[in-house]
Amino acid sequence: VEEKINALTLQNPILLKIKNGFDITQLEAQILAEDLHNEQPFITEELLRKVYKNQKAKFLQFIKHILGIEILESFPETVSKSIDKFILEHTYLSTKQLDFIILMRDFIIDRGEIQKRDLIQAPFTILHPDGIRGIFAPKEIEEIVSLTEKLVA
Repeated sequence: VEEKINALTLQNPILLKIKNGFDITQLEAQILAEDLHNEQPFITEELLRKVYKNQKAKFLQFIKHILGIEILESFPETVSKSIDKFILEHTYLSTKQLDFIILMRDFIIDRGEIQKRDLIQAPFTILHPDGIRGIFAPKEIEEIVSLTEKLVA
């Protein structure tokens, strides 16, 4: 995919425009998407999301990443960095709380989503029968739920 897009940059004026740092219109983005979809391999936003393990990024973000204009993190990288930052900001967490946070990180990366109710069900009940409620105070629970909502938004 990257080889194909980089090769097309010399022939495609829209890709060349992006490569040179210019903004493109919505119509140009649609034309580019159609052009890339007609190439072998059929380059679509869905394919790019699978290749780069990022379900949240938009088509142009992938193109800019491929052209070296913008760095696009994979979903696992984004989740891991956010969880690491949370842990660094909460240096007082106990070992059990850290285990819970790490389990939550792995759950989110594995499933690509998490809901508040998941935090009181298996596998979180392995650490405590009440899940998050048995390990964290209400204020901390609010922070964790807020974090998870941002990660899977």
